[in-house]
Amino acid sequence: MNRRKALKNIGTGIGTIAITPSLVSLIQSCQNDATQKLVTFSSTQFKFISKLMDIIIPKTSTPGAIELNLNRFVDLYINEVWEQDVKLIFLKGLDKCLNGIPNIETESLKQLLDKNLKIDKDTSEKYNDLISEYQDQIELGNKASIDKNILDYVFFKKLRDLTVMSFKINEYVAKNLLAYSPIPGDYKGCVGLEETTGGKAWSL
Repeated sequence: MNRRKALKNIGTGIGTIAITPSLVSLIQSCQNDATQKLVTFSSTQFKFISKLMDIIIPKTSTPGAIELNLNRFVDLYINEVWEQDVKLIFLKGLDKCLNGIPNIETESLKQLLDKNLKIDKDTSEKYNDLISEYQDQIELGNKASIDKNILDYVFFKKLRDLTVMSFKINEYVAKNLLAYSPIPGDYKGCVGLEETTGGKAWSL
């Protein structure tokens, strides 16, 4: 895999998710057991990312991220799926944010999310290139540092992408909020979403 292309995915999103048996098993274990042992985060880290995920997808007339146990899924997913170098940068950003925030009240966290998720495209491209250069230097055994703003960007962007991805593949969401077909039928091209699903997006 092209390193630069792969590392850009750290900042720009998750991409297409293949629903494999192992991923289905992770999803089911989180839905069935809300007390499972943490494997990626410490209890302090988990509390912090849970607050952020609750802001990203809060409970309204439908369940939010925490009620659906998406925070538990993210903890397992990172441990089981992510490459070590991607995980280390994410956790480094998490710790930097956690240690630099005097309090984790909702309004403070909303401001941090807005600041880091609303950067312009040119800045995003610059950050992704600097992440790639940092990774290259580490692999060569050289000393390297990474700007704190880039760590913030990686952490918040990746967490937002993980939260949205896990929401879309959650069983409750797939069956009740999205267009769901356990046994897909005939393919019909060039038809509107309203006609096919009543305006709902397809579940993954």
